[in-house]
Amino acid sequence: MGWVTTVVGMRLGSVFCVVAGGLVLAGCSSPPPVSRPPVPSFSAASTSSVAAITAVPRGCDEVAEEADVDQIAGHQLPGSMAPVVGVPMPSINRTARLDCYYGIPPGQPPAAAAVSIGIASYSDAASAQHRAALTVTDARNSGAQASDVRVAGQQAVLLAGPQDQELVLAHGELTVLVSARAGVLPAGKTGPPLIALAQRALTAH
Repeated sequence: MGWVTTVVGMRLGSVFCVVAGGLVLAGCSSPPPVSRPPVPSFSAASTSSVAAITAVPRGCDEVAEEADVDQIAGHQLPGSMAPVVGVPMPSINRTARLDCYYGIPPGQPPAAAAVSIGIASYSDAASAQHRAALTVTDARNSGAQASDVRVAGQQAVLLAGPQDQELVLAHGELTVLVSARAGVLPAGKTGPPLIALAQRALTAH
């Protein structure tokens, strides 16, 4: 797997007080609360109460069910699902790999799937970061536009290419690569679904 890697901010109201000699002087006031509409977020908040995976899952049902992918994509993906188990590659310090393909057209190979989620493990975190960085570099060299996001507290990179939209990140000794064919996700709104798929893949089940 070659290779990088959403945040909720809270604005605190200002408190107008004067402190002298360790005492709070009179006249302290706080501005009245302001009602603001909720801000949608695809950040670590949705996964902060659950454990994250620490190893490559045993099967794609532990990565994401077909129904999960359909729901996140916003529509049912026609076709089938298939797993592909990779082998260790000592030359790049890779110890395991699992690729899950969703929406494979009839009679087509897994690589033709509408959505794929790949998870790989490496002997150390530095190797995982390196592979993630190589993926981002390769995509940029191929004309993809990159933008930084965060997934479950980890830095990630969205890659918008002419044929695919991808999200890549390193999580400890793991790397995650989520890819969707052009046209599968809503135009101009590919980020949130890719982030949600990556969060789903990182969540231990």
